Amino acid sequence: MRYSDLFTLSLEKLKTITSTDSASINIQLLIEEVFNLSRTDFWIKKNQSITDHTLLKKFHRLLLRLQRNEPIAYILKKKEFYCEIFFVNKNVLIPRPETELLVEAAIPLAKNAHSVLDIGAGSGIISIVLAKYTNAEITAIDISPKALYVLKKNSRLHNVNNRIKAIQGNLFPKTSKKFDVIVSNPPYIPIKEWQELEPGVKDFEPQLALAAGEDGLDIIRRIVKPIHLYLQPQGYLLMEFGFGQKDKLKTVLEENHLSIVQWIDDYSRIPRVVVCSLKEK
Repeated sequence: MRYSDLFTLSLEKLKTITSTDSASINIQLLIEEVFNLSRTDFWIKKNQSITDHTLLKKFHRLLLRLQRNEPIAYILKKKEFYCEIFFVNKNVLIPRPETELLVEAAIPLAKNAHSVLDIGAGSGIISIVLAKYTNAEITAIDISPKALYVLKKNSRLHNVNNRIKAIQGNLFPKTSKKFDVIVSNPPYIPIKEWQELEPGVKDFEPQLALAAGEDGLDIIRRIVKPIHLYLQPQGYLLMEFGFGQKDKLKTVLEENHLSIVQWIDDYSRIPRVVVCSLKEK
């Protein structure tokens, strides 16, 4: 069997459960990973025969997982984010491009900050990028010990483990310290929407990192209500949020004495990130 034949046959198996474009990308990534090929190697060798049958069996085992809707990131145990590669597994959310908008907004603020708190840090992507691009002290907190394992592993892989203080806890650390910047990509999907998500998300990614009550704002409310206890008077709070939540989120922020500094749209011009600060007394 040639590499091109393997690609075509695999595409036939996947195209009934996902779009042709997604299936094509995932199969190519799988071939490159299993057979240790670069993208260029694949095109050079596509008409060559596959001689390593052990690797071919491994490919088919992994392809079966794709057929069961398991995300390619979990199968390969890695995902690119902000031009960096991160380790991921089923205990953490798979990084999305929208979160890069949150990071881009946080970097200039964190460069002028002494301390940053990352709430619901998960795999650590936000904390690690901020540690690489700024000199701020980073505290990363997550309620899940399994997520913290992934965060710590990524911190070591990116050589910033001495820059990030990882804490297990529920939203806020037990400290009287106030932070200059607080950043969060919290769960924000309404529970009914989560139940209707595609199987690749609902059946594999952690519900704890995705769903947040009837309107999706339960965790955000729990963040902003006591925020004055943790945010410096001149500090900034940055959060990602979901489609159609801007108006209700605006009300929640204003009710908790926060001023909106900036709304940031995603690549489809949908509001996805808010930057806010404490209202002056």
